[in-house]
Parts: sequence; C-alpha cells; structure tokens
Amino acid sequence: MTTSPSTAADGGTTVSDSGSAGDSKRASRAAFVGTLLEYYDFSLYASAASVVFGSVFFSGASPFLATLQAVGTFAVGFLVRPIGGVILGSLGDRIGRKKILVFTLVMMGAATMLVGLLPGYEQIGWLAPAFLVLLRILQGIGASAEYGGATLVAVEFAPQRRRGLLGSLPGAGASIGGVLGTSALLGVSAALPEEAFMSWGWRLPFLLSGLILLYGLSLRARLPETPAFRHIEESNGKTTSPVLDVIRRQPRAILSVLMMVFGQAGLGYFYLVFMLTFGKNQLGMGQTDILVGLVLAQLACAAFIPVFGMLSDRVGRRPVIISGFVFSALLAFPAFWLVGNANGSAAFWMVLVLGNGVGVAAIFGPMGAYVTELFETRHAFSGLGLGRELGNALGAALVPVLAVQLAFNDGDSTTALSILLVAISVAGVAAAWVSVSRKQRARDGAERAESSSGVAIQR
Repeated sequence: MTTSPSTAADGGTTVSDSGSAGDSKRASRAAFVGTLLEYYDFSLYASAASVVFGSVFFSGASPFLATLQAVGTFAVGFLVRPIGGVILGSLGDRIGRKKILVFTLVMMGAATMLVGLLPGYEQIGWLAPAFLVLLRILQGIGASAEYGGATLVAVEFAPQRRRGLLGSLPGAGASIGGVLGTSALLGVSAALPEEAFMSWGWRLPFLLSGLILLYGLSLRARLPETPAFRHIEESNGKTTSPVLDVIRRQPRAILSVLMMVFGQAGLGYFYLVFMLTFGKNQLGMGQTDILVGLVLAQLACAAFIPVFGMLSDRVGRRPVIISGFVFSALLAFPAFWLVGNANGSAAFWMVLVLGNGVGVAAIFGPMGAYVTELFETRHAFSGLGLGRELGNALGAALVPVLAVQLAFNDGDSTTALSILLVAISVAGVAAAWVSVSRKQRARDGAERAESSSGVAIQR
C-alpha cells in the first residue's frame, strides 16, 4: 500500500493515493453492509412498532396509548443519535475509525437480535417496555456513528477519482436496508396465521439481523485502519479534544452539513413517512398500494444514489447536490397536482419515485464524499457526528410533524405542503452554496499566498 500524504493549507491532511485497490473494495463492501444493517434495523423496528409492539410490550394500556407508546420508542432512537454521534465521533478521531465501526456494528446488531428475544408484557410486566426502550437507545447510539463512520472509511480508502461513487455506497446500503426491513416483516406476516405471527413470527426478522451482523463483522475485523488516520497518528496530528477543535476551527462546515442533511432528511422523510399517511387519509389509498409505493421509492433511491455519486466525480459534488435540491423544489407543486388529479396509484408511485428516488438520491449520492471533504482529517469523524446527526434528527422529527399539521389545516393544504418542500430545498441550496471543501480552502490559500508574494515583489 502506498500513500502520498500532503498537508493542506488549512491544517487538514489530504491523501493523493488512499490505499490499495483491494483495501478500497473491502472498505466499500464493509461500509455498504454496515449501513444496510443500520437501516434494516431502523425500518424493521418502525414497522413492528406500528403493528406488533403495542399489543406485545404495552398490552396493559389502552389501544391508543399502547400504540402511542410503541411509536414513541421509535422516536427515542432519533433523539439519542446526536449525543451518540458526538461521543463516538470524538472517539473515532482519537482511537481510530475501524474500532468505532466494529463497535457500532456489534451494538446495533446485538440490540436488534435481543429485541427478537425479549419477553412480552404478559411474561415480565413493566420490565418488557423498559428493556425495549433500553435496546432502542442502544440501537440509536450505534446508528449515530454508523453512517458517518462508514462513509468516512469508504472515502478515506477510495482513490480520489472514485470518492463520489464509493462514498455513495453507504447511502445505497441504507435504502436497500430499508426495503429489506419492511419486506422481512411483511413476508413473515403474509406467510403465517395472525395468531402465530403475533405470538412468535414477528421475532424472526429481528433474529435474522444476526446473519447480516456476522457477515459485516467478518469484513470489518479484517479491514486495516484508514491511510488518512494512520498518517495523522504517525505525524502526531491528532487532537485531544476533536469536538471542541472542530467547533472552534470549522463552525461553517458544521452548519453547512447540518443544513444540507436537514434538507436531505426532511425531503426523504416527507416522501417516505408523511406521504404514506397522506395517501391513506387524503387520497383514500389502500395499505398495499401505499407500501408498494414505499418499496419502489426506496429501490429507485438505491439505484440512483451510486449514479449521482459517480456523476459528482466528473462534475463536482456541489453542482449535483444543488441540482437535487432544485429538482425537489421544482417537483413540489406538480407533485401534488398530479396525485390530486390523476386517477389510480400510478401517479402516487411516480411522485414517490421522483421525489425520493431522484431528488433525494441526487442529494444523498454525493453527500457522503462531500461532507468528509469539508472537514480536516483530525476531527472529521466528530464534525460528521455533530453536524449530520443534528441535521438528521431535526429533519426526521420536524418535517413530517409539520407536514401533518399543514395537511389537516383548513384551506389549501397542498399549496402549503408544496411551499414547505420549496423552503426546505432553498435552505439546502443555501447550505451547499456557502460550504467550502478542504481542496477549495487549500486552493484559495495558495492563491492568496501567491497574490501576497506578487505584491511584495512589486514593492
């Protein structure tokens, strides 16, 4: 393995050759499998919270309260993610990327398997929901550093010319994991009688995550530490307080990542969460047609994410990300006109595929490589954990809730919802526009130095 490190003008480290082709492939595969497990777990838990957990773990409460409590445990996973992202991101900058990624994979996989083994309310009473919340917290902490760390590893091992493509693979893994999680529960539900499914069948998809865990662990255990992290270790470039360091040195990068991820997550969860309730309540669609649309949207996103990642290697990250936000804004008004005026499910499916499978994919695809290029290597994991998880939590929590309120308000709700999509997109464009990568900062610094040198010579 050969590396050619150089020190950037901003104090960061760039690596012109990030590692051997074999290491790059293994890192990409390990990153893909890890995020697949993360979103398999999250989507599986979300589906089970809606149809199973209310009666299994909260059976002592009324049906409404049981459902509310079950869905509330899903939200807990998002609330702890910013905290976990900061803590684990800081550790990733101090002790290494590989150790943290092995830890997060084991934590997420083990917590998911234990949900499948957890006794219900009838067996252990109030301990059942208490342990369920605890396992959900562990899932959230593990997931908080998984995507950012996996992307960082994939990009730091990737050749410069393929960082957009390889950095997009964790995003593709996330979409496929979401499809697999939902499909696994639906498949077991369809194959078993309702009594058997509610008694023990729902546990099978949770236990199945153990197979993904073992495969991912075998990949990550054999993976060496990234060349970029080894370089800062060898050059004594590590910082003892990476979180404080990144806040002090790169607040602009943190805010840019926070707002770009808020936009990406807000648009994504608008189509994957809110639009499902809109299809049922406002459009009167059946559950099967809605779920088909959800699967199509996630499959389209998984297919297009690497395409846009590869495109960013040719034309640049920011132009592709900005085009994704612009497309999302332009789609907003026609999307609601289409679902309101066209008959049948095809129009609804088309809107989900265009909104999530094209618009969000264009943002998500280059995002992995780009956000890692915004931060200096010595605190990149911390910057990702802080900016990305705050943006993700805000986008996932605020946008669907606000959209529901707008949908049920008196007046023209579709216009208000379209304006919401446009506002999110504009915020994303602004964040991407003002962001500055390490390469750009180094180039600007070199130009300023050259200009100063020229002025000195003239004098």
